Amino acid sequence: MNDREQCRRVALGLDPPTLLIRNGRVFSPFTGEYIEADVALCGPLIAGVGGYHTSETRTTGAEPGDSGRVIDAAGSYVLPGFIDAHVHPETSLLSPPRFAEALVVHGITTAVAEPHEIVNLLGAAGIEFYLQARQGLPLDLRLMIPTTVPASPFEQAHGSLDPATIASFLTREGVSGLGEAMDYMGLINGSSPELPLGALADRTVLDGHAPDVSGRELAAYLVAGPITDHETSDPERLLERRRLGMWILIREGSAARDLERSLPFLVAHGTERTALCTDDRNAAALAEHHHLDGVIAALIRGGVSPLDALRAATVNPATLYRLYDRGSVTPGLRADLLVVDDPTFPHPRVVIQAGNVVARDGLLTMPLPATPPLPNSAFALTLSRAEDLAPPAADGAHRARTIELVPRSLTTAERVVRLDARRGHLQAAPNDDVALVALLERDRRTGRIGRGLVSGLGLRRGAIATTIAHDAHHLLVTGIDPGDMLAAARAVASSGGGLAVADGEAVQTLPLPLGGLMADLPAEEVGTRLRSLESAAAGLGVRLEEPFMALSFITLSVIPRLRLTLGGILDVEAQSVVPVLVD
Repeated sequence: MNDREQCRRVALGLDPPTLLIRNGRVFSPFTGEYIEADVALCGPLIAGVGGYHTSETRTTGAEPGDSGRVIDAAGSYVLPGFIDAHVHPETSLLSPPRFAEALVVHGITTAVAEPHEIVNLLGAAGIEFYLQARQGLPLDLRLMIPTTVPASPFEQAHGSLDPATIASFLTREGVSGLGEAMDYMGLINGSSPELPLGALADRTVLDGHAPDVSGRELAAYLVAGPITDHETSDPERLLERRRLGMWILIREGSAARDLERSLPFLVAHGTERTALCTDDRNAAALAEHHHLDGVIAALIRGGVSPLDALRAATVNPATLYRLYDRGSVTPGLRADLLVVDDPTFPHPRVVIQAGNVVARDGLLTMPLPATPPLPNSAFALTLSRAEDLAPPAADGAHRARTIELVPRSLTTAERVVRLDARRGHLQAAPNDDVALVALLERDRRTGRIGRGLVSGLGLRRGAIATTIAHDAHHLLVTGIDPGDMLAAARAVASSGGGLAVADGEAVQTLPLPLGGLMADLPAEEVGTRLRSLESAAAGLGVRLEEPFMALSFITLSVIPRLRLTLGGILDVEAQSVVPVLVD
């Protein structure tokens, strides 16, 4: 007897369900109602919604306390499992199993993941790693195949994917479409190597990445094939996208927190063609805060209707990514279900994924699979002269441009400052919030070093280093004293990658041995160590929230305005490398 035939019999009450949720209030995202009903499960599928209490008890003899066969919701609410519509799992700092463990307890039963961080390091081998790692997880990790590796011609990534390789992955089990088309300027002006992917977009979803793109340029971008955007939170830009039928992904991550700015639009216009995502959220935020359950609660507190808020985390992303087998409590669909006490703050007390109870009361109820082996991607740092980390300049006073960080945003600004140069190099100016910053190639293929200045961090002494430097993930270090910068860089390189804070001889690290991006440890442990590093950075004067996350994006060459590459300072809007000195 096949699964569907068995479920037909369960639906009719002829056979017992494999699991029964009874006495619940079942949410319908189609009508906004809460229906008092039982939900009968048959293996991985929902068999029926209605009055299954009597027949189930008569057939199986199960009692309310028999939690192996019956979950008594006792008047609580039964919701579809939540779907994170766009996330880069590596930026959690966690291996795939630990990432899944951290999300599922918050009701995430599906994550639409684009692993372009590891693919920038390993190419196709990075996708194979995630295709293997997704097996046996407590949530369904759906992969979007990265389309922009490297992110732009200005980045020197070790991995790359050509259109033929990308197309070949679209037929693999667990793949849901094409990742974000990040070289938006190239797509608009017709110079992007992504252009052949437009044909693929006719038969699958192509995610977008269009910060501040508007008017005719937005039309040209849509013609190229992307149908979503998660880089815009301005209400007018959101309205323009909605009017054109573009899908909007509302992002609430660690560094980029767009919900508050987006709220006026969502209150006024609802969540039609809108889904929720986190994009990038690190282990500390995952351990300390809620996930989409908390985002839904914030939407409702901000004035969005509970129906609209819940739709944006369930049926909407399922529709967008053509996951027609989930997103609602419907007979015949996947049994991805949550039991929650309060739908306006839907933190689940029971999480069911594909018919199995995978979490209860905030704890995982199943063993995690092992993390697959990752190909070697060790760092090779041979820099010996600390002064080589500072931008060269003739001795004397200069006008110089800095990359200015913008709080709670991935965008940067340009700031021009006056600085002194001594012994042939620019000096940091901590009293004016100007630090040195350098990007070092991770395997010395060319020995290139990108040098610049950064402001907005608040650093007054010491140095910070990270091997999470989007998207090519070379070694990024910023500091006041080049000697401290070299110490921090050496510390993370010798750890196989990670994060470090250096203050004289004191160096504190968080090793991330999986590609310099991830650790195979629980979110709580990684999060505690990350917060300790952030506290050490605050002791050096850093005042930004999530400073490591904020720093990691100053190398991403596809978000305005200034970025640091191995080739120097990039003006993203002008699509050209500009000098540090402006005099």
